[in-house]
Amino acid sequence: MATFAAARREAINFRDALLRNRWPDDSRVAGSVEAPPLADARAFLADVRAARLLLGVWSEAQRGFVYPDFQFDLSGKLRPEVSKLLMVLPDDDDRGGWRRAFWLYSPHALLDGLPPAEVFVSDPGRVLKAAAREFSGDCDSSW
Repeated sequence: MATFAAARREAINFRDALLRNRWPDDSRVAGSVEAPPLADARAFLADVRAARLLLGVWSEAQRGFVYPDFQFDLSGKLRPEVSKLLMVLPDDDDRGGWRRAFWLYSPHALLDGLPPAEVFVSDPGRVLKAAAREFSGDCDSSW
């Protein structure tokens, strides 16, 4: 039981550390994904998240979703490769987005120990290959 509690505490600490990055919220992201004029940003972005075009993670403190910054270029526009990545990453019962965020921000062996989110900014194709290799469903593909 102590192991589960320690793992849970570690996950909470990791989540809280990621939230300290002050990722943009619905109102800041709505313009980046070209929400229709007068659209309710939260409802529109819920549809965009459901379509796997954008990853949002739930912030209890903000009572809403925030959006990891690796998804946006320097001008704030959504990177076109994000949807390809989100189609590969499993989202089974990950309504809060944290399972995918943990994968994206954890060191990865196929990326020389760098977090996929860090590599994605300069080489999205490399991250797409690593994700496909890990989540393709072929258990032997990583041997």
